Amino acid sequence: MVFLAHYSVQRISGGFFWPSFAYGHTAVLVFFVLSGFVIAGVTETRERSLGEYILSRAARLYSVIIPAFIITAVVNYLGEAVDPQLYEAVWSDITSYPALGYALSAVFLGQSWTLDLLPGLNVPFWSLDYEAWYYAIFAAGVFLRGKYRIAALGATALLAGPKILILLPVWLMGVAAWRWRAKFPKRLAAPLVVASLCVWVVLEAMGGQQLFQHPNSPWLPSNCTGYDYLMGSLVALFIVGLANTELPMPGLRFERLVRSLAATTFGLYLLHFPLLNFFAAIIPGPPDGAIRRILIFVLALGIALAVAWFAEPRKTELKRWFHTLLDNVLGRRPASGLERQPLS
Repeated sequence: MVFLAHYSVQRISGGFFWPSFAYGHTAVLVFFVLSGFVIAGVTETRERSLGEYILSRAARLYSVIIPAFIITAVVNYLGEAVDPQLYEAVWSDITSYPALGYALSAVFLGQSWTLDLLPGLNVPFWSLDYEAWYYAIFAAGVFLRGKYRIAALGATALLAGPKILILLPVWLMGVAAWRWRAKFPKRLAAPLVVASLCVWVVLEAMGGQQLFQHPNSPWLPSNCTGYDYLMGSLVALFIVGLANTELPMPGLRFERLVRSLAATTFGLYLLHFPLLNFFAAIIPGPPDGAIRRILIFVLALGIALAVAWFAEPRKTELKRWFHTLLDNVLGRRPASGLERQPLS
């Protein structure tokens, strides 16, 4: 949905798929709730120590962030050389300090407090700055105790700033969905799924986000309103209902296909925007030209998925490398695969 929302802008496709643009922000809210749900799950089932959690999160993020930074820098440079007017119109809305944007985004500080810096022309990265701090805050609350927990929560909140913290409740709704799912009465599961969907349909039919006032402030996330919390609640309830509903399960072959496609979504999310703008710059013709529209859609989507498919397995190698680096820093003998235990 985020891909379609960005593809639909005038300079890229001449407004093709324009109804999807309104749901790009909604899709990010769904992503936040799903993220909280998944992270709560892995900390109860696989990543039971702080060290294992940190290494897993770092490997997951940087396995895609590193190629995304490289590709963004390359296509921005080439695209701007071909069509500087297209890039000038977008750059003016993003940042006048591209190098600083890359540097701060590498440590997830690009959106802290009143900052609004991105790694080049990569608008979707803003949500990663939020996500990374939610990981850190959650880790401090779950793995630490006493004065260490208080100090870590205070430090992470101070670094993140109010703009990031204001959407933390939406992410925590996913955590609540994970912890509440096993306690929810199964007889009410299907009605809950239907009810949450119906409320969302009615909400959108009445105007959706437009029903809420959008305050414009550097201290708030873009487009942040009460809609965000309502939407997060509906998604969390929908997940709880599905978790307790008897559904037909697919065969092994279809399951593998779904898992393979799902594994590419993070790469698609971080790569699609710079690729869409790059192909919009180098492919000639009017924005509403049919051939141009098809080429931009297929090339941007195809390359993003291909890079994501290549980068996804790298997270395991990167995590192993982080383990080795940490062992060297701490002066420990690297453990073998059979001996290695989760870090405490």
